[in-house]
Amino acid sequence: MALYETLAQHYIDDIQAQRLPAGSRLPALRTMAKQHQVSMTTATKTYDYLQQTGWIYAQPQSGYFVANQLESTTFPSLDIKSIEQRDPKRFAPLNGYNPASALFSPLGTSMIAPELQPSIALQRSIKRVTQKAGNHLFQYPETQGDKGLRSALAEHFRHYNLAFTAADFVITNGCIDAVKLAIESVTKEGDTIAISSPCFSGLLDLLSALSRKVIEIPISEQGLDLGHLETLLQQSLIKASLFSTSNMNPTGMTLPIEQKQALAKLATQYKTPMIEDDVYFELSHQKQLTLPAKYWDKEGYVIWCGSFSKTLAAGLRLGWCVPGQYLTPYLNQHALTSFGVNGLIQSCMAEFINTGEYRSHVNKIRTVLNQQIHSYQQFLLEHLPATAKISAPKGGIVLWVQIPSLNAVQLEKEANKQGVDIRSGACFSTHDFYHDCLRINCGWPLENTGDKYSTYQQLISLCNIINDLMKAEA
Repeated sequence: MALYETLAQHYIDDIQAQRLPAGSRLPALRTMAKQHQVSMTTATKTYDYLQQTGWIYAQPQSGYFVANQLESTTFPSLDIKSIEQRDPKRFAPLNGYNPASALFSPLGTSMIAPELQPSIALQRSIKRVTQKAGNHLFQYPETQGDKGLRSALAEHFRHYNLAFTAADFVITNGCIDAVKLAIESVTKEGDTIAISSPCFSGLLDLLSALSRKVIEIPISEQGLDLGHLETLLQQSLIKASLFSTSNMNPTGMTLPIEQKQALAKLATQYKTPMIEDDVYFELSHQKQLTLPAKYWDKEGYVIWCGSFSKTLAAGLRLGWCVPGQYLTPYLNQHALTSFGVNGLIQSCMAEFINTGEYRSHVNKIRTVLNQQIHSYQQFLLEHLPATAKISAPKGGIVLWVQIPSLNAVQLEKEANKQGVDIRSGACFSTHDFYHDCLRINCGWPLENTGDKYSTYQQLISLCNIINDLMKAEA
């Protein structure tokens, strides 16, 4: 065992024995190195190891803290006795799966607070681009996207050992647009697509609008039910599959590497396209990101989609797709629905990536989100009923909560009356299965500013509503 692992075990023992309770501040790196008479390199490796294994988290400008040690939580997994094809339109909640809320609440929409975004650095990139902008900005952009941005993306993802070239990418108006084009490129109205259960509400609304049917594949702590998926493929019951694989919404879980490999293998074996919605790919809380299923796709059956909406700014509406062998139909469909993506925004994003500012921001925001997730977990543990199950994601910006006997749809209505926006479990499935579940966004710092719309006060209100509903049920 390496020295840093031995030292890490010392801290793990103290945490398990509660000599270091959750929230305790650990010594600064230099102090720790002196205390244990080790080098700064060993001290850094020790804390990195403890972060990666979930024992501690870093808070920028504040130090290292002991993480909440939530017991391994098992959430309900959709129990399907037989293969069931469903039309998502028929089972949609009253206002759709992903309704646009008339009120603002930091707990509703999955996004990062604007104050955590690098607005000044982004403004500098925009200013540099506009100062040297040529006539090309006044022309229609290329259908495939600005080559400068495609090249910047290829170089950016090379740092994650993803070997793409500029020619592999297509630039889109956000990730949902990338997924929409993929669906339209490989399926037609009435076709059936396999999705996970639960599934991001925006995808269910999209599939409804495109008149595609779905079959939900159960997902558990072990991952997708790949046996169920392969049965569908063997019987030619689906034309494509659509899955998130990393830090997924709403559960926050990431599929094991073995499952990602298996998904790519199944797509190739049955020559059936798999659309990978990987919008949260870069928001792992671990130091090393897990690779997407696309990494193991050697014949181009995986269509990889992503965007800057979750990592940087939703308002940019800028995404990308690596369509693999479906590049030609994808580009044809893109050309039918738009004349390309805003050229100025593409050039500005290429500049932002090439300066290294984007990578720097992503590395920082991952640390911040890790800290925020732990803060929200601790808050909910203290304020929700003891029966509540709270997810412990290793990435992303949402928490999945189950409270047995809770009517989450009623909770959503009562919360909205009090100006609190959350998403009930009904938003994430065509089945009435997640009726006691809800999703909470953790993208805003948990601060008590005294304002009734602060995240702290919103969470207080939400927990009070939940506790009142549970008392009424009892």
